Amino acid sequence: MVLDKSISLRLPSPNLDKLKAAAKIEGLNLNALVNQILAGYLQWDMTASKAGWVVVLAEVIKKLMNELDEKTLYKIAVATADSTKDVRLMMTGDDTIDGFFSILRNRLRKSGISYMESSEKGMIKFIIHHNMGKKWSFFYKVQHERMLQNLGRPATLDFTESTLIINVKIK
Repeated sequence: MVLDKSISLRLPSPNLDKLKAAAKIEGLNLNALVNQILAGYLQWDMTASKAGWVVVLAEVIKKLMNELDEKTLYKIAVATADSTKDVRLMMTGDDTIDGFFSILRNRLRKSGISYMESSEKGMIKFIIHHNMGKKWSFFYKVQHERMLQNLGRPATLDFTESTLIINVKIK
């Protein structure tokens, strides 16, 4: 990315002090941290709530999942996956695999969920470590499988108690 514009901002001193401290902790200069914050806003915060995303404690989701049977989880996963086209359009401007990956990456980062991404031999692989339990893994698998089917993308998905693995053919 070419950085070719410069601006000045007026910030309250306490906010500037917090930003400087956060930059130091992250091992970044202040400019790099502010660029990360602005990119996060543009890629997620600006549109997420308008597209229907809400912040919920992980423990609430875990408890809700544990109260539901697999059949109900399956129905909810399919129904919510089928409604994600509008979310992709609202947040990325297109209903493509790139929009899917953009939202996936940003949602994982914003949620603090660990993941690894790799590409090789025409496949993109995500290993998502969520620590939300087996029912969440099942729900997540069904939901993402359906979203990828709706996008016409061949994919294989697998899960464990705390991890979802997504392999998507990109070529």
